[in-house]
Amino acid sequence: MELYPRSLCRSVFLLLLLTLLSVRQSGSTFVPGRCLCPKTQVGVRGPLKELSVYPKSPSCDKITVIVTMKRNNVPVCISPEGRMGKQLTRCWNRAHKLGRNVKLCLRRNRKRTKGHHQRLRQRHQDQQQHSGSTSTSQ
Repeated sequence: MELYPRSLCRSVFLLLLLTLLSVRQSGSTFVPGRCLCPKTQVGVRGPLKELSVYPKSPSCDKITVIVTMKRNNVPVCISPEGRMGKQLTRCWNRAHKLGRNVKLCLRRNRKRTKGHHQRLRQRHQDQQQHSGSTSTSQ
């Protein structure tokens, strides 16, 4: 049996190609139990310092949302299915797409109490009356 250089090169090339394909396929299999956050919370109270969002990966089949609390520097895992997790993930994706700072996602709008607009309007009217009376007295 004679080995021809051309057929030998083809065989080596095919073997290399098959090896690369098998390595690539094995790298994308899901390995359970390798997520950063085994337990998550629906939300947190208080000011946030940092936000990290990790997409699904071969080692974890879920999106991972981690926030760091400002008051005690403790990282907290947020459920990506909860309201807060969805809002933070959406903001994170938008910030990265537009090239903005992710810290903007940490500012949260507080719920306004009943009568908030009336108090604002009254305060504005009081300021106008006060500034009007000082300008006429001079």
